[in-house]
Amino acid sequence: MSQPVLQGYSAVVSMLSAIILDEGATLAAILAYCREAGAASLSTAVLVDKRHDRKAVPGLRADYCSLEVVDRYVFGFGMDYKGYWRNAPGIFAPKGL
Repeated sequence: MSQPVLQGYSAVVSMLSAIILDEGATLAAILAYCREAGAASLSTAVLVDKRHDRKAVPGLRADYCSLEVVDRYVFGFGMDYKGYWRNAPGIFAPKGL
């Protein structure tokens, strides 16, 4: 990994948030980057966590999670389905997927 851009990050307490934790590759990379930069403390929060065994890092879990769902495609509240329904007023799963 290249030299961290963040300077003086060792005194910073950070909260990283995401809409969904599916496989978690992006969240794992950001956590690794912040740790390498010397973050004093890191916490993670997600709206939705999918329960399955395909996480990018074994055992990857958010510190705070609003909803755990089974391993299905979900949409609504910022997550879209084929480019649609991003603003649906709830979290839904299409039938058959």
